[in-house]
Amino acid sequence: MTRRQFAILLALAVTWGCSFLFIKVIVDAGVAPMGMSGVRTALGAATLLPFAWRARKGFRQSRATWLGLAGLGALNFAIPWTIFGIAEKHVPSGAAAVANACTPLWSAILATTLLKADSLGPQRIAGLSLGFAGVLVLMGRDLANLSGSEAASILLVVVATFCYAVSAVSIRRWLGHVPAVPLATAQVATAAVLLLPAAFLTGAFEGAELTPRVVGSVAALGAFGSGIAVVAYMYLIQQAGPVRASVVTYLVPPVGVLLGWLFLEETVGWNLLAALGCILAGVALVQGISPRRIAARFPGFATEAAAPLD
Repeated sequence: MTRRQFAILLALAVTWGCSFLFIKVIVDAGVAPMGMSGVRTALGAATLLPFAWRARKGFRQSRATWLGLAGLGALNFAIPWTIFGIAEKHVPSGAAAVANACTPLWSAILATTLLKADSLGPQRIAGLSLGFAGVLVLMGRDLANLSGSEAASILLVVVATFCYAVSAVSIRRWLGHVPAVPLATAQVATAAVLLLPAAFLTGAFEGAELTPRVVGSVAALGAFGSGIAVVAYMYLIQQAGPVRASVVTYLVPPVGVLLGWLFLEETVGWNLLAALGCILAGVALVQGISPRRIAARFPGFATEAAAPLD
């Protein structure tokens, strides 16, 4: 991973860490999950239009490629973004951000099995086990007393992360020839076409309180989290690979937890911190990162990561 790619990774972590806060604000204002995901994809697609016009030559793709992009629009955006809206009606934004960190774990499994990129040695297996143990810790306020709605919501988020991982590996395997802007625009636009009409038909916006805070959250979530950030992520998948690109999801939780605590007065309990620690440690093991290695070489991390893991 180059310094430029690492800088993009950090910018994505901040942008998507804020997204969990925005989603919580929107759904708490009475906007249904499908309405939230429909508006964010529509605004994301609109934000990408100027970039798409400049990169219009890249849209000349085969029918098979367009079918693949349409499928990924549903799998990579329509389904998971709606799931996050459903989940955040029952769990804090910080908890959803922590559960989202399972994406690199799924990516490692799928990259190993589908791309034949690497083997699952003892360290990676230990990391995967530790990461999913973190999800179990996150599912309840304590290990003996699980909350049904919260547990179901966390499991839904894990399903969403699986969708992300399948999409990332599919892009690297079959759509590496599509430039980042067409790749992102086609998927987000497809998701908007699927979601926005369905949102209006189901009354997703009825009774919603559209205060300046909510409108601002929608605008930021759509333009940045669902537009510009998506292009950057597609670029990382193609240039650095799905496993490395998905590492952004374990940089997101600290941002999401901090913002939820600062602006939404969300409680940071022991299970949230324990789950965060387990998941981050698990992903670090999967990525082959040790604390000694980070301490010794973090200043040169971007150039140190030149050898592909995926």
